Amino acid sequence: MTEHVDVLIVGAGLSGIGAASHLKRDCPGKSFVILESRGTVGGTWDLFRYPGIRSDSDMYTLGYSFRPWTDAKAIADGDSIRDYINDTIADEGLSSRLRLNHRVISAEWSSETALWTVTALRTSNAEYQADVPDARLTETVTFTCSFLSVCSGYYRYDEGFTPTIPGADSFGGTIVHPQHWPADLDYAGKRVVVVGSGATAVTLVPSLAKTAEHVTMLQRSPTYIAPVPLRDHFADRLRGKLPAQLAYTLVRVKNIGYSMFTYQLSRRRPETMKAILRKSAVAKLPAGFDVDTHLAPSYEPWDQRLCAIPNGDLYRAISAGNADIVTDRIEKITPTGIDLVSGATLDADIIVTATGLNLLVMGGMNLTVDGRPVDVSKSLTYKGMMLAGVPNFSLTIGYTNASWTLKADLVARYVCRLLRYLDRHGYDFVTPKAPAAVTAGDLVPLIDLQAGYILRDVDALPKQGEKSPWRLHQNYVRDFRLLRAGRITDDVRFGRRGERASTGLTESALDLPGTAMITVNGTRLRYRETGDANNSPILLIHGIGQSLDDFTEQHALLEDRYRVISLDLPGFAYSARLPGTATLDKLASILPGFLDTLGIAEPVPVVGNSLGGAVAMTFAVANPERVSALVLADSAGFGPEVTMVLRMLAVKPLATLLMRPNAQNSARTVQSLFYDKSLATDARIAHAFAISRRRSHAATTLDLAHDLGTLRGVRPEWRQSLVAGVRRLDIPTLVVWGDHDHVLPFIHLAAAAEALPKAETHVFDNTGHMPQIERADEFAVLLHDFLSRRLSARDAFALPAR
Repeated sequence: MTEHVDVLIVGAGLSGIGAASHLKRDCPGKSFVILESRGTVGGTWDLFRYPGIRSDSDMYTLGYSFRPWTDAKAIADGDSIRDYINDTIADEGLSSRLRLNHRVISAEWSSETALWTVTALRTSNAEYQADVPDARLTETVTFTCSFLSVCSGYYRYDEGFTPTIPGADSFGGTIVHPQHWPADLDYAGKRVVVVGSGATAVTLVPSLAKTAEHVTMLQRSPTYIAPVPLRDHFADRLRGKLPAQLAYTLVRVKNIGYSMFTYQLSRRRPETMKAILRKSAVAKLPAGFDVDTHLAPSYEPWDQRLCAIPNGDLYRAISAGNADIVTDRIEKITPTGIDLVSGATLDADIIVTATGLNLLVMGGMNLTVDGRPVDVSKSLTYKGMMLAGVPNFSLTIGYTNASWTLKADLVARYVCRLLRYLDRHGYDFVTPKAPAAVTAGDLVPLIDLQAGYILRDVDALPKQGEKSPWRLHQNYVRDFRLLRAGRITDDVRFGRRGERASTGLTESALDLPGTAMITVNGTRLRYRETGDANNSPILLIHGIGQSLDDFTEQHALLEDRYRVISLDLPGFAYSARLPGTATLDKLASILPGFLDTLGIAEPVPVVGNSLGGAVAMTFAVANPERVSALVLADSAGFGPEVTMVLRMLAVKPLATLLMRPNAQNSARTVQSLFYDKSLATDARIAHAFAISRRRSHAATTLDLAHDLGTLRGVRPEWRQSLVAGVRRLDIPTLVVWGDHDHVLPFIHLAAAAEALPKAETHVFDNTGHMPQIERADEFAVLLHDFLSRRLSARDAFALPAR
C-alpha cells in the first residue's frame, strides 16, 4: 500500500523537526510525514552520547526562530537539546506525522504525474547499513509526495571515521569511537588518550578529566580553539523583563551579528584573530605551556571550524593537571598504549578515536528524475538548498561558520514560500536550471571547509557555482535577503504534470515529427520541417503569444507535396530571444538567415496568421526576392480594432498582471480563438499554459504588444506604412478571414481588400481567429488552389486526394 502526502520530510533531527514545524505553521493545508531511519528522534543529538556532548554554538542561534530557548546555559548539553526537540514535537503536534525506523533508499520523480515515489525500508532500532545484510529488515514501504525535503545531514550514522592504525588489534584496553560510545564504559581512574583535535575531542577531554586519572589529547596538528561564555549575560539581563519570544529574538540577533563579525574578522584579518586567540590561551593556561606548538595551526582561522570551549573548560582541565595536549604522530598502538613518531610513549587504558565522520550525502538515498539517475556529486546546488534539474526537492545543509539551524530555518521557510507560489499560480513543480555561464564557470564543493572529514570525501559533495543564486554565501544576512525576500523565479522553470522537468518542454513539443532546434545567427530557434526536401518549400508563421503548433494540421495536410516549414518566432514558445527589445522588424529579420540555414535560396510562399501575417508582410517588403506569394490569415495590419486583452497588454502595469501564468486564463485565451469551442482541447490549453510560463515568451509578447499597439488599439503608423509597402510589390497575395474572429474582427477583411486591391480574399463561415485549424481541410485546399494558379510556372503543386 502506498501512502501519499504533499510533502515528505526525511530526517527527524533539528532540521527535519524544524522543517515540519514551519510547514505546519506556514502551509497549514499541506499534508506531510517525517521519515526517520532510527528508532528515536533527535538525529545527531540522540546518536552521540559520549561524555560532555554539547552544542558548539549558542542555543539562541542553534534553536528554532519560533521557539525561545529558555535554559540558563547558552551552550547546551546533548540531553537538553534532545529535550528541546522532543518538546517542539509535542507542542507542534508532530507525533502523528512521525514514521520511525523508516530508512529511505530511493526517490524517483515522474514528470507525468509530478510526483516523487519514495521507497523506504522498515528497520529495527539498529542503524541500517547498506552493505550489511540484515534479517531484521521486515518490509519495503512506498510513499508518494509532491515535494521531497531531505533533512538527513551529510554524514553516516552507522559508522564514524577511524583510520587504520598499526597495532590496534594488540591493544589490551578499550578502543572506542565517540559516535558509538558504550553506555557502560567505565573510565574513572583510567588513563585515556583522545586521538583528535576537533570539536568532539575538545569536548571529551575536560569531561573525561573530571573522573579519569589523566586525559591526553593527542593531535597530529593543532586546531584553533576559542573560549566562549557558558551563559549569555545579555540574555540573563533580559530574562523576565521582556516577553520570552521578544527577548529570545533580541539575543538571537545579537549573537548572529557577533558570529558574523568574528567570521569576517577571521577571514579579512587572520593575524588579528590569531593574536586574540593566542592571548586568550596564554592567559588561561599554566605558565610554560607551549601555545605555539599545540594551539597554532598552519591554516588560517575558519579554514576549519573554530572549536568552542565553554568557560575555557579545556584550558582549566590542563591547568589543573588532569589533562594535557600532545602534538605528534602515531607510530603504532601497543598493548599498553601508543608509541609516537618522536619516540615518546603514551600509556593508556582507553583510546578514543575522535577522528571524525564519514560523509554520506542525503543518507545515501538514490535519486532518479524521469528515469535518469541523478549523480549528486556532479549536481549544482541552487541557493545552497536545491539541485539543478531536480524538481520539487530541497536539501538542508546548515552553516559551517555559524549555527546549523540558522540555515535550516531559512531553507524551511523558503520551501514554504515555494509551495505557496506553486499553489497560487497553478504550477505542479519547480526545477532549478543553471545557465550555461554557471555550468561553464569554476565549480567548487558545496561545503568548502578544509576539515579532514570534508576533504576525505569532497568528491561526493554537490557543487556550487561562482555567484548567487548558485553560490552559498556563508553569510546569514545575505542568505536571509536571498531566501526570505529574494525572487523565487530566478533561474528556475515552473511546470505542470506531463511536462519534462529537465527541459520544460511538453511531451509533444520536441516529439512532433520533424521538430528540432537550429541556431540562426547565434539565436537558438525551434522549427518543424515535414515533407520531401525535394518538394517546393512553404513557410508558415504563427501569431503573437503562439507557436508553430498552430500549423500542426497544415503540416499533415500539405506534407505529401510540399516541404512544409514552420518555426517559433524568436522569443516565442521554445525559441530564444533576440538581443534587446522584441519588435516586428526584428522578428522578420531572422527569416532570411533561417531560410539560408535550411539551404533554401529560392523565393517561397509565406503564410502568416495574426501577427504572423504582419511578420510575413514585413519580410516581403524588406526581401521581396525571397517571397513568391503571401497568404494572410486573419492578419494584423488592416485596422485599429483588436481584442481588449491585447490592448491592455500595451499598458505595462496591466500587462504584468495579465501575463502571470494561470491555467484558467490559458483556457479562456484558447477558447477565444475558436468559434467551435470543442477545439479548445485539454492538450491545446496545456500547451498554451506551458509556453505562457516561459519568461522569454511572456517578455516577447509584452514587447510586441507595446511596439504595435496602445490601449486604444493597433497603432496606425506601422500598419499604414507596411500595407503601403506590400501594395507596391508584385507578389500574389491571398487574404482570408474567419467571420467570427473576436481577436481581429471580420471587418478588417474589407479594409484589406481596399488596401490591397490586387489581393484575392476568402471568408470562412462560422470560424474564429485560426481558420488553418478550425477549417483545416478547406484552408489547405484553398491554399493549394491559390498557389497552383498564381505560381503556375512551378510544378508539383497538386494536393493529393485524401
